[in-house]
Amino acid sequence: MLKMHRPPPRTELIQGWRTFFDHKLKHNKTVNSSQAFVALRLLRHLVETRGQDEDGRELTVEDLRKARDALCWPAKKVNQNQLELSKLVFQELERIRDAQEDVEKNREDFRAFMQCMTAYGGSTYAVERLEEYWRGLLESGRIYKGAKFLWVLASRGLAMEGKEEELVDLCKRAEEYGVDFSPRMHEVVVTYFASRDRVQETKHWFKKPIYGNYRASPETYRQVLLFGVRNNQYSWLRVVFEDLRQSRPIKALWDVIFQWAVLAENKGLEEVRHMMETATHLQKANDERPVDFGVSTLNSLVEAATEKKDPYLAERIISMCIEMGIQPNSTTYLLQMDYRIEAKDLSGADAAYQKLATSYITDEQEDLPVVNKYIRALCEAKKPDTERILEITRSVEERDAQLEPETVASLCIVFLKADQEFEVMDTLSLHATRMSIEEREKVERAFVAYILDRKNSTARAWDAYTLLRQFFPETDAEDRIRLMGSFFDRKRPDMACLVFGHMRAAATPSHRPTKEVYVQCLEGLGRCPDPDSLKMVHNMLKMDTTIQPDTRLYNALMIGYLGCNQPSTAFEFWNDISHSVEGPTYNSLAIVFRVCESMPFGDRRARAIWEKLQRMDLDIPPSVFAAYCGAIAGQGKVEEVKKVITGGGGEVTLMTLGIAYNALPGPDLKVEFEEWASSEYPEIWSRLLKTGRRTNRVDYLTQFKIVREMKA
Repeated sequence: MLKMHRPPPRTELIQGWRTFFDHKLKHNKTVNSSQAFVALRLLRHLVETRGQDEDGRELTVEDLRKARDALCWPAKKVNQNQLELSKLVFQELERIRDAQEDVEKNREDFRAFMQCMTAYGGSTYAVERLEEYWRGLLESGRIYKGAKFLWVLASRGLAMEGKEEELVDLCKRAEEYGVDFSPRMHEVVVTYFASRDRVQETKHWFKKPIYGNYRASPETYRQVLLFGVRNNQYSWLRVVFEDLRQSRPIKALWDVIFQWAVLAENKGLEEVRHMMETATHLQKANDERPVDFGVSTLNSLVEAATEKKDPYLAERIISMCIEMGIQPNSTTYLLQMDYRIEAKDLSGADAAYQKLATSYITDEQEDLPVVNKYIRALCEAKKPDTERILEITRSVEERDAQLEPETVASLCIVFLKADQEFEVMDTLSLHATRMSIEEREKVERAFVAYILDRKNSTARAWDAYTLLRQFFPETDAEDRIRLMGSFFDRKRPDMACLVFGHMRAAATPSHRPTKEVYVQCLEGLGRCPDPDSLKMVHNMLKMDTTIQPDTRLYNALMIGYLGCNQPSTAFEFWNDISHSVEGPTYNSLAIVFRVCESMPFGDRRARAIWEKLQRMDLDIPPSVFAAYCGAIAGQGKVEEVKKVITGGGGEVTLMTLGIAYNALPGPDLKVEFEEWASSEYPEIWSRLLKTGRRTNRVDYLTQFKIVREMKA
């Protein structure tokens, strides 16, 4: 169908490209996987149709560089679409830019290329291009300032993708190319092994000499600290950090030393304070510029307490630092919110949030992870405060910030439970349209789970389904089938068949019902009758040119019409089965005998079918034999059913006696049959009695509580 449509004019497509990436750059928004898919298709179309249009317009270098810059901000979830789009953008840049263009611009292009490739899973390809690029720099003698950082980008990408052999090999080849083993490269490799708790490898790479005898970076020491605590390497950590203490470390390293004191050495606050004062005193004694332990030190100590899962210690650290004249900043309040949320102290988290609201945030995205976490925590409370939740979400939305899909899902469920459908609609209208397909799927799954949860009322489940259908038309067929089944389980066949009808009307062929779905729907109508819905489904089947009826589908139609108390119509499908090439199955026989049980003079038809089976000398399953006994008993033929049961036509089971008893249409007949069965088959009858009896609400006759389920 997509190929049948004429694409918009080339001018409009190029303008759309510009508008999209201008918006991304203006608002610092990432390009998610779904948007990358569309942009990739557009760019491929423009490339493939180059020169075929009279207009002849092309994307300019500036247009491509805007896309380049937008792609340098990787989304949280990435896939092949973003990688392929990045590759094609840079291929086009290489093709159309002037060879004599500003060299600095070309360097920016390649650096951005490395950023994109390593961010989107193309690190192996990036390394190949880097080596080619580097050989060109060596030949021309133009190793510019900052060029060596390209190797750090490559190593980060390989580490992120878990390509250990390639990462280690890259370090060796970098040295062969004259690239120094810098603190940043050291950080990447040590962090890779430390995060995987590889003890020997971490120690080996940590000891590897860094170019120029530089110290490892503060982040490297922090990762080593966390690694050592996780793996009980306290003695080794003591050696590492005591050596660091004696090396006249910079302030950032002192912050990690204090974290080590709290996490690994279990130092108290007074001891940490003494360490800070001692460090300042020694620097003054050595005529060095004293380190000003400010808010970054406070935050690093709070991080250590949080890592230790000790919120009380974190509170004491903040109080101590305030006494020392160190005032908290926005990062402090974010950390405070985080550990209070973990401690289920939502009132305390709210107090920190109020302080955060009046603090200056350098990065407008910095607070979003914790604020999202806070909103989810409020949603998970026993009695969610929807007014407070709305107040916080509105403050986020006023900044045009995107909530995480898990947060959107939590908000929708809370509003559904509070019968605030309009809030659900507002939330989805604002956020769902900006999500990738993968992110939308998370919200969709939450809706499906809510609808399937029997704790939620049918009215609320239906409201949720209506919103699901409106905002998530991509919901797959499997989930739609489960939803249809859930409404049958709720004894709402009308709703179940509406779900089926929406599948039948779906624009996407994969969402339309298959033969198996028709069968499931008709079986559901057999369990939960609704004549109007049955008529609707049957009419849809008649008009569905993709479905060729077979025995199983005819079986399902018999079940549906029998459940809706239309046995004569149901029997017509037996005629279709008996005249078909495929013929009946054992399930067909059990169903048709059940139909005969409900039909006037149904014993005659049942007898004719049974006699034919006898002539064919087939092995009769107990379920078919029991159904035949029910067909005879249903017409009040108590003497005949006794003869059939004792005549050896099939195995006598609990269901045989139970179905025959339940089918008999009068109380006297039931008494007579019970007296006979209890004497002829005492053991089976005693087991049948244990199932218990109930009184039928229609004819007030007693029946055994046996489950008689029919399957097509």
